[in-house]
Amino acid sequence: MLKLKGLQSEDLNGFLDDGTEFSGELRFRDVLRVDGRLKGRVVSDNTLIIGETGQVDAEIDCGVVSIRGKVSGQVYGRQRIELLAGCRVMATLVSPKLVIEDGAFFQGECRMGEGATLPPKPTAAGTPASAAPPASAGEPPAVRSAGAGGGESGS
Repeated sequence: MLKLKGLQSEDLNGFLDDGTEFSGELRFRDVLRVDGRLKGRVVSDNTLIIGETGQVDAEIDCGVVSIRGKVSGQVYGRQRIELLAGCRVMATLVSPKLVIEDGAFFQGECRMGEGATLPPKPTAAGTPASAAPPASAGEPPAVRSAGAGGGESGS
């Protein structure tokens, strides 16, 4: 049985196993688990699970993104993003909610709040196509992190 909070194995309707490689745009319904390699773009209103052997280099746009493997690129979690113990994430994260377990590694940029959006893609000259709008008074600023987790907690 799948060991994920609130998720039964019968809820899983797609699986890329270790040893499987996919390149391109992937769209799915319900829940997809990736334990292989995926490169490109992933889109769903539901849950993407990246297992401990999963390696993803993609632009991800899903309802919930739960990461225990390696991820690079841009991750947009419409509901939340979960960085689980043992993951290595070097990406831009955008979500109203972010969960980081002790032992997770994160390096990159994080934007949170209702109006948070992914940064504009660079043009051929390497500069953003448009400047990001300034944060409103009610929004927290973007967070940059050189690394998270792995240390001892003070509890």
